[in-house]
Amino acid sequence: MQKYFITKENLENRVITGDDAYQMSTVLRFKGDEIVMVSDSEKSYLAKILNVSKDEVSFEIVEEKTGNMELPVFVSIFQGYPKGDKMEEIIKHGTELGAKQIIPTFMKRSIVKLEEKKITSKLERFRKIAKEAAEQSFRNVIPEVPSIPYLKTIDFSSFDVKIVCYEESAKNGELKAFKSLISNLKENARVAVVVGPEGGIDDSELSYLKDKGFIPCALGPRILRTETAVFYILSAISYEMELKK
Repeated sequence: MQKYFITKENLENRVITGDDAYQMSTVLRFKGDEIVMVSDSEKSYLAKILNVSKDEVSFEIVEEKTGNMELPVFVSIFQGYPKGDKMEEIIKHGTELGAKQIIPTFMKRSIVKLEEKKITSKLERFRKIAKEAAEQSFRNVIPEVPSIPYLKTIDFSSFDVKIVCYEESAKNGELKAFKSLISNLKENARVAVVVGPEGGIDDSELSYLKDKGFIPCALGPRILRTETAVFYILSAISYEMELKK
């Protein structure tokens, strides 16, 4: 079954529009009578497709669906902007694993530099990826990709738990901090996680983050790539909060 996030207006009007309608009509070749799930990020419904065109697909509500597919904590990932298309993969799989926010972040060792015009198009692309991944994984909400800020412009004051992934901690044999932090998480806690780009976190940035209340953490004894760290963190939090009984 396919899931589609739509606007509140489209839910009220019982229509699916834009790229989703085009995909349903030309790629999936819907004809009518198919059952899909639609959501406005507040409520989800089973819907029966009525009429299909490239511009608009109409439907009727069959029943409301309940169930919470979200992590019991609010995890914001501040990902040091990496090279190539790694950011897209981080957003895609970070969404599947339950992050509530994924924020590409310019840091000292970020090689990529973007002009303002490019930032706008990148954000559009990132949000599209987050939406599609949220639909695929049947999330209740689409994770936010609000902006691409510089690290030292971010306000971290609203977070209850602050983790900075630091490879030197692993090299020095420190393996307890991350486990301690996630094993003591409370439901609905707000968790900030900073992951450096390729090359890691600069010493001045680490000092800055520690002053803001961040705890340097190793992610096990091995050194992970920047695009792997997020998946490790979210999987560990999911196990601790959802599977470990």
